[in-house]
Amino acid sequence: MELEISIGLITLILFGGLILLVMLGIPVVYSLGGLTLGLTFIFGTVDDLFIVASTAVRVFTNDMMTMIPLFLLMGNLLVHSGVSDRLYTALGYWLYGIKGSLAVITIGVCVALAMTSGFGPGILTMGMVAVPSMLKQNYNKSLALGSVMAGGVLGEIIPPSIIMILFAMIGKISVGQLFIGGAVPGFVCAFLYIVYIMIRAHLQPNFAPRAERKSNLSLKLKLKSLAEVIAPSLLVVLVLGTIFMGIATPSEAAALGVVGSIIICAAYGKLTFQIMKDSCFETIKITSMALWIFLPAILFGIFYTMVGVQDAILDLLGYWELNRWLVLVLMQVILFIFGMFMDDYAIVFICAPIFLPVAEALGFDKIWFSILFILNMQVAYLTPPFGWASILLKSVVPEEIKMIDIWKATPPFIIIQLLVLILAMIFPQLVMWLPSKMM
Repeated sequence: MELEISIGLITLILFGGLILLVMLGIPVVYSLGGLTLGLTFIFGTVDDLFIVASTAVRVFTNDMMTMIPLFLLMGNLLVHSGVSDRLYTALGYWLYGIKGSLAVITIGVCVALAMTSGFGPGILTMGMVAVPSMLKQNYNKSLALGSVMAGGVLGEIIPPSIIMILFAMIGKISVGQLFIGGAVPGFVCAFLYIVYIMIRAHLQPNFAPRAERKSNLSLKLKLKSLAEVIAPSLLVVLVLGTIFMGIATPSEAAALGVVGSIIICAAYGKLTFQIMKDSCFETIKITSMALWIFLPAILFGIFYTMVGVQDAILDLLGYWELNRWLVLVLMQVILFIFGMFMDDYAIVFICAPIFLPVAEALGFDKIWFSILFILNMQVAYLTPPFGWASILLKSVVPEEIKMIDIWKATPPFIIIQLLVLILAMIFPQLVMWLPSKMM
């Protein structure tokens, strides 16, 4: 009984303090990290403090951490090389004249960017390229904005995903299996986006007018445009293919990806000192952020394990005799609600250390549950009012587009994301089939 009271008191102090500090304007990372260290000092022992110190060293020297800067550098080099513009133009040559073609092309380019970057830069890149183009063609504003945001957040679930790497480290899961498990749901999500766009464009022609056909689009020019797709496609095969077939570890594949992206930059005539400098600076900035996000998450998980929260939750569930599937649904609902008010990384490092052990104890596969979690984070990235997708897009679109316009564009795509999440819950093989075949 004493342990239960202690756990309840500790949880109240932790989350009450977290809410207070966040309301005072202190970032979640520093708030949670500081509270965890403070509570470890108060309720723990000297040995526990040594565990905290050794954990910090282990985090910053973990081999898996090398993947983050490598995948980021690969993506940044490709973005600066102008590969998105080239892909957008090449796909446009083939799809001009089809209703909704510009929105479909946007989704396709975002998929390509997600598969070659690890962090999904599609929102910023396509926000500058695709949104003005679609608005110029009199596309419905919501479709133009929504397709860019929905395509951009595919970087959360389509490998190689940075959030998957962090999740794998928190949950001590094979990042290769997470990559493989996320591939099918990610492509299903992209496919359903395209289906929705084409059906909506067919039912409401004014929603996505047919783009004017260009008279000079000969077959020779179309075939020539395919050359722009070859280099990114080969890079995807080089990186993901070597991981999926077990030829290289994810870290080795990331290194190969950097070499490949440098070659592509050189081939496009974009390998300049300024581009290398900008790419490296962006990589260092995002990697540093990821490190400081990850460390409090690990410390939080260790602290909660130390005080026995996971065991207390399982005892409570056993006392209530809740069905394990009901518990799974409740966890997904909690994640969805959190996604309305918190960013995806904050949710991962607060909830993953608690939810993952509970899901595993209930008999759910760790890879499958992790993909469900990340699918929910994809929804969080898009969900107003604090979804990062809307904030990022607002920073690059014309000033006449208001934030309320961006928020109004999200519901159809959020529904599709939730549909994919539900399908993955009902049909686990949607996630587990590919890992079972390739690992």
